[in-house]
Amino acid sequence: MTTVRIEEYIETIYIICLEKEIAKVSDIKNELGLNSLATVTEMVQKLDDEKLVKYEKYKGVTLTKKGFKLGKQLIETHKDIEDFFNIINITSSIASSDACLVEHIISQETAQAIKKFVEFAQKEENKDIIERLETYYSKSRKNKKEKKIK
Repeated sequence: MTTVRIEEYIETIYIICLEKEIAKVSDIKNELGLNSLATVTEMVQKLDDEKLVKYEKYKGVTLTKKGFKLGKQLIETHKDIEDFFNIINITSSIASSDACLVEHIISQETAQAIKKFVEFAQKEENKDIIERLETYYSKSRKNKKEKKIK
């Protein structure tokens, strides 16, 4: 069973490894905004024990097949949730930060439902539905502003 903390590390290592092939402990520390290399090393060793990463002291960290699969899944879930939030008219910066939080706590069933909804919404033949939704949100914002003025 993974925890939010483990998932954050795997996601971070996944992103770094896509760019550099090997994630250094210092890269992970910097990406996660942590202060201690020892904390990162401790977690990386735990992830190595759980067969999610391969850690070689002084060389760095790579993902195992299991870790790569989890990292890819987390990134895809994050993107689907962020896309969903954008569809329902959440600003991009909030959509991104909220997706970071939500991706770790929702069930697979909910993640799959969001994925299916996003796929549906992004199909060309459904463009009119999204336009109607955007019009609805636009009118709602206008009505909200008018009520504040009164």
